[in-house]
Amino acid sequence: MNKVLAVIISLTLCLSASTQHFEEEPKMEAEKGALINLVEQFLTAIGNHDIEKVQTMLSDKANIYGASLRDGKWITITYTIQEYLERLKSYENTTKYTEPVSEFTVHMEMGRLAFVKADAIFTINGEPRNNNLDYFTLIKEDENWKILNGSYVSVRLQK
Repeated sequence: MNKVLAVIISLTLCLSASTQHFEEEPKMEAEKGALINLVEQFLTAIGNHDIEKVQTMLSDKANIYGASLRDGKWITITYTIQEYLERLKSYENTTKYTEPVSEFTVHMEMGRLAFVKADAIFTINGEPRNNNLDYFTLIKEDENWKILNGSYVSVRLQK
């Protein structure tokens, strides 16, 4: 009798855990969709030089890192988000650009931390210029996703 009861309890626990997994999957896919949407909004806002909108998407502790290959040399940048925003605000004649993403890769941990890779083409006036691989670390602050880190590698496209 004890063996039968132990088997029933084990099966009940397994089914419960399995059901919980299936119930969480749609929620996780919705969260991944929200992350992709946030990254797309960020790329659009930064391309439009909409600094106020950009600020709403960033954690106060965010950083920006980048590496660009120019004339055979790698140039790297590192900014706190405050430095980066001040730099953007200082530009007098801004050129708007787009950065359409061809592929997203999303990893999420415990529903609180996420990593998003965006493979994009940096385009000015309809002319593709660079292949950008953008990497974002996002964290959930007060139940809202915020960008904690933005890093990229940019390489000029061959004409």
